[in-house]
Order: sequence, then C-alpha cells, then structure tokens
Amino acid sequence: MAVPLNDIQAKENGVIKQILDNPFDSQLLEFGIQPGVNYAVLNRAPFKGPIFILIENSRIALRWQEAAFIIVE
Repeated sequence: MAVPLNDIQAKENGVIKQILDNPFDSQLLEFGIQPGVNYAVLNRAPFKGPIFILIENSRIALRWQEAAFIIVE
C-alpha cells in the first residue's frame, strides 16, 4: 500500500513509488530521491521533526513537509 514517507516509522524500508508535485522537486532529485529507488528510514525526530533516511550510501535529513510529497511502498 502506497503511503507518504512521513507516515513510515523508523527502521522500515521500501521503494519510492512517486514524487508528488511540490516546491522541493529539484532538491529531492539532487539527493537521489526518485521513483524506483530503495530507501530506509534511519530515525524520526519527534513532533513532526526531521526524518532521516538512507538512499544508497547517502544519509539524508528531510523536513516533515518534504517527506509528505514522497509516496513509498
């Protein structure tokens, strides 16, 4: 079932399915966040804080608002 990345709990992983239209498009692509890429959620800060993910060998911190545009399975 596809859900936004900001709904995924720490220590879960999967595949990015879709990036919704958003003002962060170019920034997400620079990080290597695109459909078909595997990800792992390393940690989540409380109270809608940053979400730390692993894409290939890169650790990336995303704001909660940015993660809402990334649809994953």
